[in-house]
Amino acid sequence: MRKETGILLAGGLGVVVGLGIFGIKKFLAKKHKDYHDYYSDFHCHFSKNKYKDDGHHGVEFLAML
Repeated sequence: MRKETGILLAGGLGVVVGLGIFGIKKFLAKKHKDYHDYYSDFHCHFSKNKYKDDGHHGVEFLAML
Protein backbone atom coordinates (compact mmCIF):
# COMPACT_ATOMS: atom_id res chain seq x y z
CA MET A 1 0.00 0.00 0.00
CA ARG A 2 1.35 3.36 -0.92
CA LYS A 3 1.77 6.13 1.59
CA GLU A 4 -0.90 8.35 -0.01
CA THR A 5 -3.48 5.56 0.15
CA GLY A 6 -2.85 5.03 3.85
CA ILE A 7 -3.25 8.75 4.53
CA LEU A 8 -6.53 8.85 2.59
CA LEU A 9 -7.88 5.80 4.42
CA ALA A 10 -6.89 7.22 7.83
CA GLY A 11 -8.47 10.59 6.98
CA GLY A 12 -11.66 8.94 5.73
CA LEU A 13 -11.87 6.75 8.81
CA GLY A 14 -11.35 9.81 11.02
CA VAL A 15 -14.20 11.64 9.29
CA VAL A 16 -16.53 8.64 9.66
CA VAL A 17 -15.68 8.23 13.36
CA GLY A 18 -16.10 11.97 13.96
CA LEU A 19 -19.50 12.05 12.26
CA GLY A 20 -20.56 8.94 14.16
CA ILE A 21 -19.67 10.47 17.52
CA PHE A 22 -21.44 13.70 16.56
CA GLY A 23 -24.52 11.75 15.48
CA ILE A 24 -24.63 9.72 18.70
CA LYS A 25 -24.32 12.89 20.80
CA LYS A 26 -27.13 14.54 18.82
CA PHE A 27 -29.34 11.45 19.18
CA LEU A 28 -28.76 11.25 22.93
CA ALA A 29 -29.40 14.98 23.34
CA LYS A 30 -32.73 14.59 21.53
CA LYS A 31 -33.70 11.68 23.77
CA HIS A 32 -32.77 13.71 26.86
CA LYS A 33 -34.79 16.67 25.60
CA ASP A 34 -37.87 14.49 24.99
CA TYR A 35 -37.52 12.96 28.46
CA HIS A 36 -36.92 16.33 30.10
CA ASP A 37 -39.90 17.96 28.38
CA TYR A 38 -42.22 15.24 29.60
CA TYR A 39 -40.90 14.57 33.10
CA SER A 40 -39.28 17.85 34.16
CA ASP A 41 -42.39 19.27 35.83
CA PHE A 42 -44.56 16.20 36.14
CA HIS A 43 -46.25 17.45 39.30
CA CYS A 44 -46.64 21.02 37.94
CA HIS A 45 -44.55 22.60 40.68
CA PHE A 46 -43.21 25.28 38.35
CA SER A 47 -45.89 25.58 35.71
CA LYS A 48 -47.86 28.72 35.10
CA ASN A 49 -51.06 26.76 35.29
CA LYS A 50 -54.33 28.55 35.99
CA TYR A 51 -55.10 26.05 38.77
CA LYS A 52 -51.79 26.56 40.58
CA ASP A 53 -52.85 29.54 42.72
CA ASP A 54 -56.25 28.11 43.59
CA GLY A 55 -55.00 26.72 46.87
CA HIS A 56 -55.13 23.11 47.93
CA HIS A 57 -58.62 22.11 46.91
CA GLY A 58 -57.83 18.46 46.33
CA VAL A 59 -58.64 15.97 43.64
CA GLU A 60 -62.41 16.23 43.99
CA PHE A 61 -62.40 19.95 43.19
CA LEU A 62 -60.16 19.49 40.15
CA ALA A 63 -62.32 16.62 38.90
CA MET A 64 -65.32 18.92 38.75
CA LEU A 65 -63.56 21.43 36.45
